[in-house]
Amino acid sequence: MQNVPDFLLSHFPNADIKFIGSGSDSDAFRVGTKIIRVPHQNSGAMYERESKICHAIAKYISIRIPNITVHTDGGNVWVEHEMITGDKWSWHKFMWNRTKTRNLGQSIARFMAELHGMDTKKLCRAVPELKQSAPYMEFDAIAPYLATVLSNRQMKTFRKNYERILNFPVKPSDMVLVHLGIKGPNSVVDSNANLSGVFDFCNAGIYERERDMVLIAMLAPHSLWRAFAHEYRRITGIKPNKKRIYDLMKIEFLWSKRWISTDGGIIVPNMRFFAKNVGAAMARFYHIPTVCKWWWYYRAKYVNRSK
Repeated sequence: MQNVPDFLLSHFPNADIKFIGSGSDSDAFRVGTKIIRVPHQNSGAMYERESKICHAIAKYISIRIPNITVHTDGGNVWVEHEMITGDKWSWHKFMWNRTKTRNLGQSIARFMAELHGMDTKKLCRAVPELKQSAPYMEFDAIAPYLATVLSNRQMKTFRKNYERILNFPVKPSDMVLVHLGIKGPNSVVDSNANLSGVFDFCNAGIYERERDMVLIAMLAPHSLWRAFAHEYRRITGIKPNKKRIYDLMKIEFLWSKRWISTDGGIIVPNMRFFAKNVGAAMARFYHIPTVCKWWWYYRAKYVNRSK
């Protein structure tokens, strides 16, 4: 879509329009009390899917989620929903306030427990698109990139561990509806730091439950993680598998959505991002301190400069 602000002004002539951010898939604007998202590729398929998911799960969720409407106007696609109000938060915002840290961790656990406890068969009948997977990249597709930062021997170690993680035997009961993006930019809290609204269900799907916990285990202070894990286990009777979460954490950068363009080609990764994440994975595979990940980054930087 060309000239998005003018397009929005033509549809909302008297509204206060403010650009609020750009994500991997769309640009977002606040238009009065509404949020308008405009897809980068002018394709509504992802947002039709998100709309169906939100409509299907709304009655099972105790906090606010968006009621999404997808519009097609003259070949242009845009998404609209009422703004979910609340306070902004980040993983470390409340780290010096034990009560708010506990509230945030526990309320995230309650939200995930509601999401993970839904009948997946019933949901997939209502939203067949939920069956679409979000796989990781095939090793052979990323091997040329890995070769820029790893020796042949290290490549074998990476492959062995990558395939071990991908082939982990996940129980059918652990294949649940996950959000895959619980963080500050995708949610709001109340004045006591309880999660009060969640949005951006674009990446939601039926995957193993531990994938939903990667962000909180990777980014949150330990006190927040501890509050989350204890509450999640109290509600569900299931103890989060932290070893599995840490394995998934180290290969999350190889989630295919990060690599595959809309035309099916491979997007060349940012070398700093790629080498740093390869290093973090190798540090885990070799059982050495994660700080050693920077060795791979500087090696890649030197090798690429010398070519």
